[in-house]
Amino acid sequence: MRVRSVLLICFLLIIGVSLVAWNLSGRTPARLAIHPWIGYQSLTLCEQEGLLDARQVRLVSTASASESSRMLREGLVDGAAMTLDDVLSLRNDGVPLTVVLFFDASAGADLLLARPDISTLAQLKGRTIGMEDSTLGRLILAEALAQAGLTAQDVRLCYEIVFHHDELWRQGNVDALITYLPVSDDISRESHCLFDSHQIPNMVLDVLAVRSDRLDSLRPALEHLLEQHFYMLNRLLADNPDTLHRLAPLLGLSVEQVQSVLTKLTFPGLEWNQNHLNTENPETKANLNRLIRVMQHSALLGQRVDTAQLLDDSFLPRTFR
Repeated sequence: MRVRSVLLICFLLIIGVSLVAWNLSGRTPARLAIHPWIGYQSLTLCEQEGLLDARQVRLVSTASASESSRMLREGLVDGAAMTLDDVLSLRNDGVPLTVVLFFDASAGADLLLARPDISTLAQLKGRTIGMEDSTLGRLILAEALAQAGLTAQDVRLCYEIVFHHDELWRQGNVDALITYLPVSDDISRESHCLFDSHQIPNMVLDVLAVRSDRLDSLRPALEHLLEQHFYMLNRLLADNPDTLHRLAPLLGLSVEQVQSVLTKLTFPGLEWNQNHLNTENPETKANLNRLIRVMQHSALLGQRVDTAQLLDDSFLPRTFR
């Protein structure tokens, strides 16, 4: 009887494993758009090191935040790494999105740079500002101009994706530039910072947003992805030399540049995510309401904002290995 019982248990285990493998192989992988930004590269490193199961998750490389947003709008991907303000903007336009992870918070990494002859924000009046045509760019613009008592009508805007900002600057087409770190040596030498995200704490938050109508079918994939993210994040925060050397070429940067940018970001861990992926958390609620008010004041959002299903912590690991 004992032998039969053992054989039966083994048989059931084999069947169970086979069913899981069959289920995974028959399921379309979650397709997640990701553009080159240091805050998102934990996922790229996970993929590079073979930590992501390709049967469950596929990362789709895009050139910019704008392209990631476009792919979400068109239903070409299931989710994307993006800023929280972009999520609110897309939801306002009818794209159902839910945030399942906070990647990082910008604390000086997003900035407005100006030519040497412009020493105050007020002197931007009548000048040309280069920026990416994104919700984040408009948010930085609105906050900076508000400090100077200006509006978008007081300046000229020149839209260009971030990878063309260096060329835009060298050609002398703009007097100021809304961009993010790292910037080229040319821009760094020929400009100074008038405004950065350190002045608007917890307003520029990078998140992983997934289509709300696909969450249930993607649960195993997202749980797998987030577990690997936190594993890689711990390695990054430990200033692991091997991890930094792997990260630098992904972004076309030196290790020193990577370390410099990392000082301008904060990276929420698992416990912080568990506490803050909840619209009832007082701190989350206050920061979210502030962001919504700023976006409404800048005409980036309508007056009625539905935050139902905006945040969901159920995909996070309960504990961390």
